[in-house]
Amino acid sequence: MPRFVRLLLSLLALLAWSAYVQGAPTYQALKFDGQFAPQMLNDLGQVAGIGQDGRPVIWNPDGSVMQLAGAVSQLTITGFNNQGTIVGNALLPGYNLQQPVMWRNGGAVERLPLQGLGGTTAGINNRGDIVGYMVGASDTGSGQVGFIQWGDGSAPQLFDNYAPLMVNDHGLVLGQVGGEYGLRSWQDGAFGASPYSDLFIRALNNEGRLAGWHDNYQAFSLIDRDGQRDIQDMWSGFAHAMNDPGSIVGETELSVHAMLWYQDRTYDLDHLWHDAQYSGWTLLNAWDINDSGAILASGIGSLGGSGTFLLSPVSEPQVVTLLLAGLLLLGARWLVQKRLPARLLSSSLLALFACTAYAQQAPAYRALKFDDQFAPKFLNDAGQVAGIGQDGKPMIWNPDGSLVHLAGVAGELTLTGFNNQGTIIGNISVPGSSQSQPVIWRNGGAMELLHFAGSNAYAAGLNNRGDIVGYSTGEAGSGPIGFIQWGDGSAQQLFNDYRPRLINDLGLVIGGRSDEFGARTWQDGVFGEYQLAYDFEVRALNSEGRLAGFQDNGNAFTLLMGDGQWQHQDLWSGYAYGINDAGSAVGEMADYRRAMLWHQGHPYVMDHVWNEEQYAGWFLQSAWDINASGQVLARAGSEWEARATFLLSPVPEPAQGVMLLAGLGLLGFARIRPGRRSA
Repeated sequence: MPRFVRLLLSLLALLAWSAYVQGAPTYQALKFDGQFAPQMLNDLGQVAGIGQDGRPVIWNPDGSVMQLAGAVSQLTITGFNNQGTIVGNALLPGYNLQQPVMWRNGGAVERLPLQGLGGTTAGINNRGDIVGYMVGASDTGSGQVGFIQWGDGSAPQLFDNYAPLMVNDHGLVLGQVGGEYGLRSWQDGAFGASPYSDLFIRALNNEGRLAGWHDNYQAFSLIDRDGQRDIQDMWSGFAHAMNDPGSIVGETELSVHAMLWYQDRTYDLDHLWHDAQYSGWTLLNAWDINDSGAILASGIGSLGGSGTFLLSPVSEPQVVTLLLAGLLLLGARWLVQKRLPARLLSSSLLALFACTAYAQQAPAYRALKFDDQFAPKFLNDAGQVAGIGQDGKPMIWNPDGSLVHLAGVAGELTLTGFNNQGTIIGNISVPGSSQSQPVIWRNGGAMELLHFAGSNAYAAGLNNRGDIVGYSTGEAGSGPIGFIQWGDGSAQQLFNDYRPRLINDLGLVIGGRSDEFGARTWQDGVFGEYQLAYDFEVRALNSEGRLAGFQDNGNAFTLLMGDGQWQHQDLWSGYAYGINDAGSAVGEMADYRRAMLWHQGHPYVMDHVWNEEQYAGWFLQSAWDINASGQVLARAGSEWEARATFLLSPVPEPAQGVMLLAGLGLLGFARIRPGRRSA
């Protein structure tokens, strides 16, 4: 094989390897239907749950579902091991109290053979050891007893003042001593020296590592080493499950995001999966993880509805595909020895895999986090960001990272518009008065006051022609109530009963009349025939005339006038704040504060489309501006509830781009290098 080809093959292998050494795995998602409620996951990838009839079922990775036998009611599942044994608690015929039950290796229901009127199981390990608690037992003075039912069939370990709650595969137990706050360990007949009195423990692995949360709601991971507690705080919220490698899953406290702790880093799970059919779904809580890294998590859809997902770690499909393309190219060239069919095959494969790599429905984004120097407000098509500095004065951030400080503010400043020429408009409070004065920084220049007939004026919007719309809230008789100041310097358009709020580059205006509850358009001296219903709140307008906003019913929307009527599209449950000329809209989900993107007819949770190690624990809560290039301004929080603003910029996948170039290099080499001829 020629040396150059061998070098390219090495390059492809190196690129593939570098794609895999990422900080956390990516996941493919499977959403369970309503046939059963998933509860627990074992290391074989099986899922135990409760069917619609209230009985246990086991879902297998091939998609089959096994229904387990037994007359039970009010079932709760508390454990599921790698042998397919389920333990739980249920009412059985002939018993008045809840009973500890098991389905051994997928068999029929059995009551645990322990004395007592009733009881509960708390967990099971992979040896088959079961821990729990019985009541009404006649062989103890209190009538209560904790137990370990050993999987090898030996006599149960009974406790008269200890309730075991979890057990690992080495027989290490955590449980509750009566009258004691916190859990205490037990192993081989000996109790631990002291309880974990300040911790809520929810998981225990075979290393002896614990996971849960502090009483101040900080998720933690902990292990005792030589009598010293090695504790690691992970995120603000709750940890629910842990596997033997030490990966932990749970949720945040306030904003309700499913979280993953992986190799000493915190990750928002929404960063790690992106499936077009579930693009508008977001994960709220993860409660189980197996040793392969598969995760059970709950989520909600963009327009409501809930579901349970099985997330399975996978290799990057595009990287594998492109590597395979390179290998096939090399094989084709080697076997056919540079004849025309080989070149055609190479060209076809490259084109096919390049299209596959780039035919994603939503762009991937890189993120830039702004520091505290200023508060970003608007984004223009040149990639500039207008905001307010710590001194209360306007600033412009440029894509090269430089900041331009603009001068001249007399009172409290609000910004209301920013165009592609770098012009900023806003409003300041008049000193000594509650009135507002509209102001402008033209093309990044000095501040100017905007003047028009009326009092207590407000500049509301600006387009790329320099046209400015606004209105007055002054008393009746003080002058016209609305205005358009044209960017070409021609006479102002004044209205005595109309308040313009938005204007696009074609002069289409959205505003409202004082005697109407809904918005109405105006253009070229003519009011629109169709007023919007009162429950449509319009927040953005693009050059096509498409509106974006939200309704009182809680749905974000876009609207476009066509064939004499408004064409309506629901986007997601929540709010839309910005739209670009391509029709991509941004906003937020209502119930759980997720930044949302509408792109080419689909809603996307924005955390799905960006994933950077340095921001692994951050999640986007709201997006309010998007420019023609698809750049987005969004607000975010971290696992420690910090706040920041991000500029998200769409980029091609770097591994795909490099591999495509490598493939093109191979093709070029195959075309131009002369073949060796036999003597």
